[in-house]
Amino acid sequence: MGQQQLLLLVLGVVLVGLAVVLGLQAFGENQRKSEVDTYTTMGVQMAGEIIAYHMKPAATGGAGQDPARLGELTIADLGYRGDVEDTWAGYDRSGTVANGVVRYVAASETHPFLHIHPYPIAGGQTRVEVHVFGPSEDCVVARNDVRGVSPTWSDGKGNGEAPDNPDPAVCSW
Repeated sequence: MGQQQLLLLVLGVVLVGLAVVLGLQAFGENQRKSEVDTYTTMGVQMAGEIIAYHMKPAATGGAGQDPARLGELTIADLGYRGDVEDTWAGYDRSGTVANGVVRYVAASETHPFLHIHPYPIAGGQTRVEVHVFGPSEDCVVARNDVRGVSPTWSDGKGNGEAPDNPDPAVCSW
């Protein structure tokens, strides 16, 4: 009878330990998904601000629907203070830091994009990019990855490589 009780006790301890480990893994994955959602929301909000900047007349501080002005877009043009300058992957980016998260604005040859991640960033942390290919919500592409874990983004493209334009016939400045 004593051996049965001991065996049940050991089995109970193993099951509780396994449940704790699985719970911690589920919590970590949920936290990462929550970070991706938060950063994507920030990026989509700022994508809307980029579109508004593009549509705003030049006389009132906007781009006046001139695509060339988007190539010079900075975080200050969107009404944020510029805390950080960076030249990662050949892009000259200006950014703002709030609550431990940096939001960079950069322009490529074809479109502006945003890069959002914890500041300062280390390996294994979530980062999100939001690319704005044109003045429509259908022209906004978000992608994410974990820094230093994979050489590619969630869409399979590498660092410094823009995602595919969702609709080149419609999505252009």
